[in-house]
Amino acid sequence: MASDNKSQGQRTPQEDLECHYASRQIEQTDYLYPEFRLELVDGKFLVGGMLDGSRWLLKEALIGWGLESAIAFASLDLWWEALRLAHDLPHRSPDEWLTWAEDLPIDPNYRENWWPPLGSRYLGEHHWVRNQLRNSLSAAVSQAALGSCFGPNYGMQVGQHMFTPDVLMVGDVRLAENILHDCYIEDVADLVIEIVLPEKADIDEGVRRQYYEQGAVPHYWVVNPITQQTQFWEWSTEGYQVRSLDADGCYRGVAGLTFSPQLLWSTDEKLPAFTSIAQPRRWRLAYEVGEEVSWGSVPFEPVVDLTPSNISVEQFIAWCPETKLEGGPFPLIGGQTGTRNAIAMLLMSVGSVETVRLMPGYEWVRVLRRIERNQRQDTQQHQVWWSQAQAIAQQLHNEHGVGGVGVIGDLIKSKPLHVWSEIQLVLWDVPERFSRGALEYPSALPLEMTEVEWATPAQWQEICQQMVVLVGRWHEQKHPRSQKRLQFRWLNSQ
Repeated sequence: MASDNKSQGQRTPQEDLECHYASRQIEQTDYLYPEFRLELVDGKFLVGGMLDGSRWLLKEALIGWGLESAIAFASLDLWWEALRLAHDLPHRSPDEWLTWAEDLPIDPNYRENWWPPLGSRYLGEHHWVRNQLRNSLSAAVSQAALGSCFGPNYGMQVGQHMFTPDVLMVGDVRLAENILHDCYIEDVADLVIEIVLPEKADIDEGVRRQYYEQGAVPHYWVVNPITQQTQFWEWSTEGYQVRSLDADGCYRGVAGLTFSPQLLWSTDEKLPAFTSIAQPRRWRLAYEVGEEVSWGSVPFEPVVDLTPSNISVEQFIAWCPETKLEGGPFPLIGGQTGTRNAIAMLLMSVGSVETVRLMPGYEWVRVLRRIERNQRQDTQQHQVWWSQAQAIAQQLHNEHGVGGVGVIGDLIKSKPLHVWSEIQLVLWDVPERFSRGALEYPSALPLEMTEVEWATPAQWQEICQQMVVLVGRWHEQKHPRSQKRLQFRWLNSQ
């Protein structure tokens, strides 16, 4: 059969898949990078499902943003202690630290030091299969009103963990429990599908399977894009049980769904891999007033210590940036604020002692000494920022008609300013015609302005409890913009 197909100019499904991504072969350098999925497992912020992936991203951030980006999250005394423990040294005076650092051999290639392979050569195939599965499953589920599909960067809470499966489906009965949020579900999905990266198959077939089994995920499938095999596990009180295809080559373990693995790999796009049976009950999802745990809902107060510190599910949801990595000399993870949050959670997951080991000792001594010198001038820096904040507030009030301006954040705290510090102004009674572009202030000044109605829950808490009013009058009130979240409603009776 294979020779007949080739003689007619046709390809097998496997050859078609290889040809489809022939121009997108993964280079050796990309093979080093972990799959960029962000998850919370056992209180740790994992990249690509591995702590090694987190260490890799942390080192990239330290190289790009500088050691200052990490030092900002703990006291200098803690970092000196971390340096001592990392290199098994006795306590030393500043001069002794400098002598030690100067005696270290210079490693000019530390930025390019080889890192163990963390990724896969089959990312193209992985993405292709994931998209095919997601599109076909979504169409079938939507047509039959079975529920909703999500992935790949949508969270699923499993106890105190937060996973981001490649594809997941939540049935209408589960949706009726109102577990759905904008970026995650607060319980397990009915069906979870992971597409294997062959070099890292143990993560999906072993580690994630174990957590999903402990969390009682009803149906878990693992798809291998290279062997074109699918493993089906169904949960029971005895744990996961392996399920097989029916005699006709289809799988019908999930109520209302029929899956044909053969059609997934077929080149005939007219035949869907999933078909479904329409449900008698109709429903809808709509935004309604309600409490929502989301970005910015928990104050950003990371705890960085010598050893790893646990991250709670609520902190992960409120701090985790968009799953978007942009390279360059300054790697961005969902923007600058997202990068700051990611670095903090990486530090919490690795600990400062292990962090120190990622970069040469002489670099840490050099930067720590410089920050110590800068902190001696912190009082003056605070005064300069206060003066600039007051001048900008007066300009907003007098020239732009802003009713009131207050300040929150690092400027009103007793801790020294650092690389992530900003002048955070809060505005209220803002005219519709106001444009930030018309405001005059030094371009290098790290200024952040937030109108009260757009403040996150964490910012609102700080506004009510700590804000210092610069101009205008502030009256205690409820947040002017009510929180909303997705709510499920049945539309007809059964």
